[in-house]
Amino acid sequence: MSTSEYNREQKRLLQRQGTLDAEGMPALRSNERRPPTGPSRGGFHPRQFIDEVILELRKVMKPKRAELFNYSTVVFFTLAFVMALVYAIDYVYSLGSTQLFK
Repeated sequence: MSTSEYNREQKRLLQRQGTLDAEGMPALRSNERRPPTGPSRGGFHPRQFIDEVILELRKVMKPKRAELFNYSTVVFFTLAFVMALVYAIDYVYSLGSTQLFK
C-alpha cells in the first residue's frame, strides 16, 4: 500500500468518524464558523478580525478555581523566595563593601 493510499484510507476513516467533512477539512462544531480561506480582496475588515478573535478565544481553556489558587500560591512563594535571596545577597555585599572601604 502506497502512502497516498494510506492517507486516503485515513481520510475516509476520519470522515466516517465525523472529524472531517466531505471536503477533507476538519469538521466544525455546530456553533463554530470557518474563517474564509485565501486573501481577502477588500483589504482589512474589522468584523472578520473580531470573528476570528472570538473563534480563537473559544479554544482557550480557562483554569478551574483550584488550579488558579495553586498557581497563585506557587507564584507567591517563588516570588517571596527570590526576594529573600536578593535581599540576602545584597546584605552580604553591603557588609563586604563596608569592611572593604573602612
